Amino acid sequence: MNKHIVNTNLREQLYDIIKNMIVVREVKPGEKINEERLARETGVSRTPIREALCRLENEKIITIIPRKGAFVRKQSEETIREVLEIREVLEGLVTRLATMNLDEKMLMKLRKSLEKISGVPDEDRHLMRYTQADIQFHSILLDACCNRMLQTMMNTINTHLQIIRLRTVVLPGRARKTVQEHHEILKVMEKGDPVEAESMMRKHIESVRGDALKNINLML
Repeated sequence: MNKHIVNTNLREQLYDIIKNMIVVREVKPGEKINEERLARETGVSRTPIREALCRLENEKIITIIPRKGAFVRKQSEETIREVLEIREVLEGLVTRLATMNLDEKMLMKLRKSLEKISGVPDEDRHLMRYTQADIQFHSILLDACCNRMLQTMMNTINTHLQIIRLRTVVLPGRARKTVQEHHEILKVMEKGDPVEAESMMRKHIESVRGDALKNINLML
């Protein structure tokens, strides 16, 4: 992968590059991110790289150990199960409330988030696009639920969910399945059925959890 950066959006590009390295397992869980090599391959100094790493640490994707470096976080099977169990309940409620607040502007945003990847092949080089679209879809719903306490609770879960999301997207067929399930959720929302929308979202998260635990060796 060509990592050389050519335009001015430096921090965001570095963040995406490092995150993609983790998604495709160029750097595996527990391994150290080689800052010197990354600086050489991207053509930038160590300072913006460290800023990107700090952002990833805040998202619980990596751990920075003073005088040792940045390491990709590992997850236990227990943590994965617990986070996805909590996520199922909270995201179901988010989706129900968002459906009750549904308007055309929100619908357009949700449709566009899915249109970006609907025709994209299910290949490793497209995994970041799937990941970003997944995050965007759920973020739109969270904004639309209009419940600040629920949003705070979801944001707490999301710090743990980030690294799990990077793992599930690489599971065989999971990215394409997620896109299909998002389409099904959106169809129910368009019909204005908040109870069914909540049920569909919970089934989606249950499906993700099932795939994750079935392929736990690829998740850890």
